[in-house]
Order: sequence, then structure tokens, then C-alpha cells
Amino acid sequence: MEFYSIILMSIGISVLKIDEGVNCICNYVNNYPDNYRNYIKTVIDYISSHIELNEILNLKLKEDSNTTFSVEEVFISHRKYTKFKTNYFYTINVLNFKYTEILKNFLDYIDIILQKCKQFHERNLEENFICCVTSLVEEVKNSKTMFENLHNAMTFFSYIDVRFVFQGSIMPNVIIDEIDFFQKYVLQKISENSHLDLNRHFDLNCLPNFQDSEMNFKNLNEFHTVASKIVNNLYQNSNIIIDTSIKSNSTTIDMNEDDSYLVYLTCSKLKSFYNKNIEIWYKNLGFEQFLNPKTPQLLPPIDPNININMGIKAFNILRQESGWKTMEHINIVYNGKLFSVDCIMKDPINIMNFQIKKEHVIQLLRCRYTEIIKNYHVLLSSILSLCSTKVNGFSYNCLIKLFDSFNKSKIMFEGLHTALITLQKSSLWNYTFLSHSNLQKILKWIEDFLSLLNNNEFSQDNFVGQNGILITEILDKNLKNFLNVLKQSNMELRIDLKNMTFRCNMREPYYKKSISIKYFKYLASKMRSAYYEQSIQIYSYACNYFDEFCKNIYKSCYENLGFRKVYSLNNSSDKILIVH
Repeated sequence: MEFYSIILMSIGISVLKIDEGVNCICNYVNNYPDNYRNYIKTVIDYISSHIELNEILNLKLKEDSNTTFSVEEVFISHRKYTKFKTNYFYTINVLNFKYTEILKNFLDYIDIILQKCKQFHERNLEENFICCVTSLVEEVKNSKTMFENLHNAMTFFSYIDVRFVFQGSIMPNVIIDEIDFFQKYVLQKISENSHLDLNRHFDLNCLPNFQDSEMNFKNLNEFHTVASKIVNNLYQNSNIIIDTSIKSNSTTIDMNEDDSYLVYLTCSKLKSFYNKNIEIWYKNLGFEQFLNPKTPQLLPPIDPNININMGIKAFNILRQESGWKTMEHINIVYNGKLFSVDCIMKDPINIMNFQIKKEHVIQLLRCRYTEIIKNYHVLLSSILSLCSTKVNGFSYNCLIKLFDSFNKSKIMFEGLHTALITLQKSSLWNYTFLSHSNLQKILKWIEDFLSLLNNNEFSQDNFVGQNGILITEILDKNLKNFLNVLKQSNMELRIDLKNMTFRCNMREPYYKKSISIKYFKYLASKMRSAYYEQSIQIYSYACNYFDEFCKNIYKSCYENLGFRKVYSLNNSSDKILIVH
């Protein structure tokens, strides 16, 4: 049965069981990193071998400011001797450059027509101007399929977990955001013109009216200006340069043609330009096969440690929840690039992108949960400082209030703990110690605080005897245990935060003890009470703020992230058969 299961796995049929006792494919488990790497290598080898030679004859790859290599010589002639890592590096750089070139040529065509439309407008040739702008808008809309294909190709590459494949190396990122800008503009133009009121927008010759054409003309010029800056920036940051000593088959248009015919000619050129690029830089490179694989070798491998079907369902539940909005101030750092919450959550999770999305989502949660623990710690330390007195060390009344709030925070930790355990049971963690998506430290801190709360009585009812006298022995004991955990967690947190910038970019600062204390004192000062009453109000405000902080975290980072739904999903099934 074990041998049969391995055979099924190799042809794309995976029997995955949630039961922890079932682990009959141990050999395959150990091979997953190699299988994933070989899958990416298969894709890259195919793409690099299908790039047409005449498309890269004049390209050189910059290694540094003084050294360049012929892309044709290294990338094609020596491909079979080139290491996978190098081949990947060259392939992405070439595709980025050629796709940038497509964007540049598209803008050049647009500019030719825009200039003619401008001349018609300046010469008050109203009908010519309307026809010119109308033709241009239609050709922009006709670019939809080309940009969809380019975007699909870049999306495929963005789904590769390069950190997993090339451990410790920063590889070039594909220019998906820039192509996304072009695609969105094209889709916007299609949407704008999809439901026109013919009586309002068209005259007797079935042409849009002059005001609409002027608006479209202005909009197209603005797009061209912004898009040109994007393309110029791509060229400046490219590792590829053009060898001007080698002639290329660049597209040219005779600008001496009749104005109206030149517009028609340029529009015709655009049509063939779209078709050519779709054929050469999408279909010919195999992206249709990669995105819709029909053969086992082009299927992304599956980690047998993970119930892939349950994992996909779980992440798609999580990504649609509202709690992620509270993380919009966080960007994760992956392969030297910042990824926002919107970027991480926008695509439905499937077998093609599961590996990378798993890494992104877990890394984002690590960033957020670390921030929570840090701010939680600062608030506790701030209130503890407010409880400090010069005479008796600590005000017992203040400590009672602090401990009561600390006790209430237990529900927050229980929510966060359930979230982490839910992910853990789904086998969605990366257990590599140095991984940016390892949640072990977060789990330890949460369990340390829960252990302190579960093994000590912090409710204020436990500090007052039947005669109303404070039981200082219990207070002192709890204070000692509390300070020990606070000190230990603070030390571990400080060490972890030193590496925080390698995985997280936080656009909001962490809470600061001094600022928090000043804020609570400011709130109390507005009451104009006596000094003793004001001191009570200070720590009361602080504890109330702390209580609200914990309630908000429980709601936003547990309830509003859908972990209850995922927990129910995990408990509702014990095995799944996945057929690819």
C-alpha cells in the first residue's frame, strides 16, 4: 500500500490524511524541496531554450559597472553548461527587459497617434481629431489580450518561492506591478466605453462628440506621461543593456505619410504588434502549459506533510476576512521586495501559488503578532511604572488594577494561541529555525504568558480577604512571577526585533513607554482632581486603554481573520483524495 501511494503521488494523485498517525510516504517528504526545485528548473529550461535567438542578439547582461556578457553567448550557446541558479537569473532579467521593451514600443506607437491627434486639435480639424482619438482608444482596448498574457506570465513567476529554491540568495523580481499598471488602464478604458449612451455620445456620423474626445485625449496623455516614467525607471534599473553595434529589427514608421493615413498605419501596426508579442513572448515560451498544466511534470509538486486541499480552503477562508485591514501598515520583506497586505491577499490561493502564498501569509502574521506582543509588553511596563512609588516600591491598589487587566487579557492570548495551533494542525508552518515564516517564537511567548495566567490567580477578588484587608503575600508572589516572565519575554523580544527589518517593514511605530505614560497622565490632568485622585485616574485610564487594546486584538486578529471557521474546517474532515 505504501509503494502504491508513492506511485499515485508521482503521477499527480495524492492521498493525504490528516491523522497524525498516518505517515507512509516518508521518503517523498524528504524529497519535496528537490521536487519543487526540479519543477522550477524544468520550467526555466523550457523557457530559456525557446527564446528566439534573433530577439536577444543585441543584448548584454551587466555583471558590474565594468563587465558585460553577451546574452546570446552565455544564455543560449552555453545554456547546457550554465548552473540552474545562473540560468534562472538570466532568464528573469531577459524577460523583464523584453517585456519592458514591449511596454516602451507600445507607448511609442501611442505617442505617434497622440501627436497627430494634437495637430488635428490645434488646426481645429474637429472631425479628424475625433476620428484620431476614437481610433487610438480602440487600439488601446485591443491591447487587452496582450497585456493579459504578459501579466499572466509575470504572475506565474511571482508564484515561485525563490527563497525556498535559492536559499540565501536574492534573485531578480519580475516586473508584475508595472505590467499591472498598464493592464488596469486598458481595462479601465474598456469599462468606460462598454455602456455608451448612443444618443448622447454619437453624432449622425456615429462618432463620439468633441467633448468626449477631448476628455479621452487628456486622459491618454496623462497615462502616457506616467507610464513613460515607469518604463524609464525600469530601464535605469535593468541589468540588461542594448549593444548598439548590433542592428536589431526595430519597428519603424515613415512619419512623412499623410496625417490621416499615418494614424491608420500606426493602428494597423499595433494590431500586428500585439499578435507578435503574444506569440513570441507568451505562447512560444510555454506559459499556457505552465498555467494550465496537462502533464505530471508541469504540475507543481505537493508537500506530503501538508493536506493541500485543506490548506487551500483554509487560506482562502482567511484571505476574505476583514481583519487584514488592521495590518495595512505592514509590508513584508521578501526577496528584497516589499509586499503589502493587498498584494498578498488579492489573488485566490490555488495549487499554483500555494507554496509562495503560504510563506507570505505566515510571514505577515509573524510580523503582526510580533508587533502585538511588543506593544502589549510596552503597555504592561508603562502601567507597572505608574504603580511604582518612592516609598513602598509599588502601590498595591495600582497592582491590583494592573493584575486584573492582565487577567482579562487571557482571552486575547487564547485567541492568538488557537489561531497558531490551527495553522500548526494544518501543517502550514515553516519549521526551519531561521525562516521568516517560522512562528515558533510567537507561540512560545504566547504560551509563556498563558502559563503565567493559568498558574497564578490575577483576578482582583483573590487579593482582598473577607475582612477587606489586602493579602499582600499573594500580591508579592504574583508580582515576582509577573516580573520574571516580563523580563524574560522582554529580553527575547529585543533579540528578535533586531532582525525584524529583514522580514517586516512597519509604517507605524511601536508603542513607546515614555509616550504612553505621558498620554495617560495627560488624560488624567484634564479631570483637575486632587493629586491622590489624579494618580488613581492615571493608572485607571492606562488599564482601561490596555483592556481595549486586548479586546481589539482578539477581535481583529482572531475573530475577524476567520480562524474559527478554519478550526471548524480542520475538525470536519479526516482525509481527502485530491486528483490533479
